[in-house]
Amino acid sequence: MPTFVKCPITHLTVGQYVADISQQVGRIKVSTAGWISNKSIISELAAKGVVEVIVDVEKQLSDTLKATQLSVKSEFQDVPFEDELPRAKKVVNKLLTDLQNAFSQIRDKDIFDLSHLHLATMAFIASAYRNPSAILCIVRATQFDDYQLGHAVRTAAYYCKTFRVMQWPSESIQNWVVGAFLHDIGKLHMKQSIQQPHLLDISESTREKDNFIVPAHIEEGVSIAKETGGFAEETIEVIQMHHERLDGSGYPTGQGLTDINDAMRIFTIIDELDRLMHVPVKGKYLNAIAAYQKLLKMEKEFDFEFIQQIIKSIGIYPPGSLVILKSRRVGIVLGNHGSTVKPDIKLIYDDRLSQHINVTTLSLSKTKETDEIADFYDTSMFPDLAERYL
Repeated sequence: MPTFVKCPITHLTVGQYVADISQQVGRIKVSTAGWISNKSIISELAAKGVVEVIVDVEKQLSDTLKATQLSVKSEFQDVPFEDELPRAKKVVNKLLTDLQNAFSQIRDKDIFDLSHLHLATMAFIASAYRNPSAILCIVRATQFDDYQLGHAVRTAAYYCKTFRVMQWPSESIQNWVVGAFLHDIGKLHMKQSIQQPHLLDISESTREKDNFIVPAHIEEGVSIAKETGGFAEETIEVIQMHHERLDGSGYPTGQGLTDINDAMRIFTIIDELDRLMHVPVKGKYLNAIAAYQKLLKMEKEFDFEFIQQIIKSIGIYPPGSLVILKSRRVGIVLGNHGSTVKPDIKLIYDDRLSQHINVTTLSLSKTKETDEIADFYDTSMFPDLAERYL
């Protein structure tokens, strides 16, 4: 008689018999119960959002038994934005809790549990692959007091959306995305002006002095990773190489890394993109278009084709942006349907009347729609406007 027990995905081992999935964050179905005959099956389940399975402990695969492999059916097709948004909110809230706990432990120089972050990352990737705009919209609209937390989740969201658009399999990106969450952990042991560079009251002289100190965060980050243990090679690579540049102008090696892999070429651009938009220069922040323009002038440092691909993936007006239309209506960019300049907009405010309006969704890509985006909206008066309406 079978004996069924629940087993976390992190404890699943080769040789066990999986009867069903008991907890998941993706749209996965087990179409055939069966044996875990190799580690790649565990990786596939984990990467696609499976958190817990039901195993029959009375069954154990031996060399003499023929394995009927567990059949996993993936349904990671685009789901409507409005359907994914509430799920994405839960995923982001859980991820932020785990990441904030990890950052607090690192700041206190304690060892943190990497397994919790891996589970939260699985959920993050699963949501991003169902609808990549939903998570990106949430994290870009959220106001973060801790720059390190905001920078980590935004870069991870950009990373996921780019991978999704480029059709990288979800099971291949988990360790890279964990690297995005943790790439700057070395800064958590450094002075506040380095940890929180978004603050407007940091003087230019202090920023210049910090530029001489900040490269040390790479070695410190790698040290934290090695002391903690359990970091995948790809995750450590993101921590170690995210400031390297193709022309040798980066650090820590300062070598021209023409053989750098595609995942790292992509992340070095994403890391710089988010910094350009969220670290002020002479008291001013750049919008997405201005940041893209700066990146396109840095083709010696970054892979130009990937810069273009990232802009195409994220969009001229990225999800979560506040924009003002020619009609003077203000709205939140939700996503696009093949047009980077004509996204879907959630209308929330009338700038002419200085008043909130009934919320409606406007698809600028529809052929009969004549309104269009005039510019990004100045959020200095209402910094949390987008966040309140999501």
